[in-house]
This record gives sequence, structure tokens and C-alpha cells, in this order.
Amino acid sequence: MATATSGRPRRRALSPRVRAASLTQRPRLYWVAAGLILIFLIGLTGVVSVNRDSADSRRPDLQAMLDELVEGPARIAPGATGFVSTGGSTWLGASGLSAVAGEPMRADARMRLESVSKIWTAVLIHQLAEAGTLRLSDTVERWLPGMLPYGDRITVAQLLVHTSGLIDNNDVATNPAAYLALVTDPALKARLVRIARRFEQTPAMEFSPVLWIKLAAFQPLLSEPGTSYHYSNIGFELLGLIAARASGQSIESLYRERIFEPLGLTHTAYDPQGPIGGPHAHGYSVDPDGRLIDMTAAHAGIGAEGAVVSNAEDTARFLIALMQTKLLGSEQLALMKQGGFWSGGNPTGCGDVAYGHSGAGAGFKTDVWVSGDGERVAVLLLNGRGDAAADERAGAAMRRIYCASPRRDR
Repeated sequence: MATATSGRPRRRALSPRVRAASLTQRPRLYWVAAGLILIFLIGLTGVVSVNRDSADSRRPDLQAMLDELVEGPARIAPGATGFVSTGGSTWLGASGLSAVAGEPMRADARMRLESVSKIWTAVLIHQLAEAGTLRLSDTVERWLPGMLPYGDRITVAQLLVHTSGLIDNNDVATNPAAYLALVTDPALKARLVRIARRFEQTPAMEFSPVLWIKLAAFQPLLSEPGTSYHYSNIGFELLGLIAARASGQSIESLYRERIFEPLGLTHTAYDPQGPIGGPHAHGYSVDPDGRLIDMTAAHAGIGAEGAVVSNAEDTARFLIALMQTKLLGSEQLALMKQGGFWSGGNPTGCGDVAYGHSGAGAGFKTDVWVSGDGERVAVLLLNGRGDAAADERAGAAMRRIYCASPRRDR
């Protein structure tokens, strides 16, 4: 299934993604003390101990799908949680470790949703459109005058479905010097260089996502707006600014007042950068040789593109509420289901279609699928991120978990 974050070859082919916002490639950090501990715990034993915390022990098939992602030499993350539901019959499970020091993964563990957060941001935009606060046909220039030299050519609708023609911050990571060379503002260029150098030393540093937009403003459009798909995290940072400007509220307040609180999502928060507040699983970069590096706080330059921290059950409740018109009316929901945001409704291989999205950061990997009526939903959260093959395994596991969802007759 194609997911909303899989339109770019990077996502569709599930290749490595650099989510830490730097003007250079994300450095591989090997902290000596931590490395020695991890080599002892993982390299010598060759296996991560598994905790099984399931809401329904009658589904050993689902539990086994989580276990195989975190056990043995082929594991792709220290731990995993999963939630699946069909029509009132649900299963919630966990496996592996929340922290490699030995803390078992809990089924209610909170993790960064990464680009799955874009679903939440898109809901805010559609809610504001439904209320008449903004229009999907509004241009970037309408709400953010002077932000982009071509802002009068890009609409809110195009940002939502990644047809704006804007670059992506992952494009910059492939050749930062080439993009920086096009910045003609000396002060901005100097600031970007300083941030890049600081980030090399301190990946957990924080900086405003507006800097990505300012960098993008000096780059030519990749295509005429509305004519071609190109995934852009920067486009969703613009959407966050537009939502705040149009509503007169901060994006954090919009998330809380329009989604978190009405749905009673007590484990969910807007927490874009730095250390995660409250209880949470640690997120790890997983090297091919099995070494783990704690990247929980390495989330610099992130805003509305990937700011939500939640757990599997809260995420599933949000998706169900969305598809059952509890967050949007039928007209706006139908608009949200169209186009490139989800890549439309896609065959699952198990008799229906689903709307999916994935997310991937320096230390977390997330996948969600939900049916168009909200009757079936599956959420898979991993607190580890490896290479392209690991991403592909996570995607395959998502399909299997969704297709194995509990049925009413179980």
C-alpha cells in the first residue's frame, strides 16, 4: 500500500531518511560509554529480551508479529507497540524494550509519530476551512505575505497534497552545499552555517522550522504548482504557520483544543523538539552492526510536519474519530480523502481499502492504516530506525497486522 509519506522515492522505496534537521548529513554518534554498554548488552547476547504486555492474550498471531520485529539478529528496533481494531473488537500489545537499559516496553508507551503527525495537521486545516476561517484555495501569500517569492502561486490545497513544487528538507540533506549556495542573503547564510556546525556537535539542539522555509525561499520551484507530486515537509511547516495565522492561535493550542481534548487523548501532546515531556519510550538509531544510539531528543527544526507524541491506542482513536466524521464533516472529510495526501484509498490485499501514512525519524518508525469508515484500524509504533531494509520490514508488518485485525466473530 502506498502511504501518504511514500510518494517520494525515499518513502515509497522505504530508503533511509534523515529527519534531524541539518544542512549536513546527520552524523553517526557513537558515545563511548553508551557504546560499551550496548555492545555488552546486545552484541554479546545477540538477543533483546522481550516483554509481552497484551490487552488480549487470545491473539498470539498478532503478538508474534511484534515479537519478530524486536527479537534476534534480524530485529529492527529495541521495542514495538501495536493496536488493531475491527468494529469494537480490539487488541493492544507490546514487545521488547522501551529503553535499552532494561526497561520493558509498555503497551501504552508514548513515541514520536513523526510524519504521521501530518494527518493531525491536515485535520486542523480542513477544520478551519469548514469553519470558513480559511479556504483551501487561499494562497500562501494570502496568509504569509512575503514568506515565499512565489507564494501567490501556491495554494493551501497544493501544500496538503504535496503538489506545491517546493523542495523537501531531505532534498537539502543530499547536497547541502548546492542549496546553501543559492542563498543570497549573507546574514541568513551565515546563520544557517552556524546552525549546521552546532548541529554536528549537538544533534539534540533546537531551531525554528521557519529556517527551512527561509532556505526554501531561495530555491527555484521543482515544478509549476499543481502539476507534479513532490513530498515536502517544508510545505507542512507552512501549513502550521497558516493555521496559526488564520486562527489567531498557536499551533499547539489548535492541536490541544480541536483534537486532543475533545477526543480525550490524555497520552498525546504537541512536542516537536528536544527531550520528550512525560513518560515515553526512548528512540534509537539502529546501525547495521546492531549498535544503538539514543536519538530521542534529536528532532531539530521540526514543527507541524512531525510534532505529535502519542501512543498506539490514542492514535487509533484519533483515526477512527476522523473517519467517522467526529472531527470533520462529510464534505471536508471527502476532500481530505482525495489526492496525494494518502495517495487515495488503496487495496490492502485483504479485501478492502485503507488510508495509510508512515513516519520515520532519527529514532522512531511509525505506520498507520485505517479503513474509510473507521471500522478497521491498525497502528504500529517502533522505537528504532534502521536502514531501507528495516523500513521495508516495518511496512510489510503493517500490512500483516492490518489484515490480521480482530473480527467480530473472534
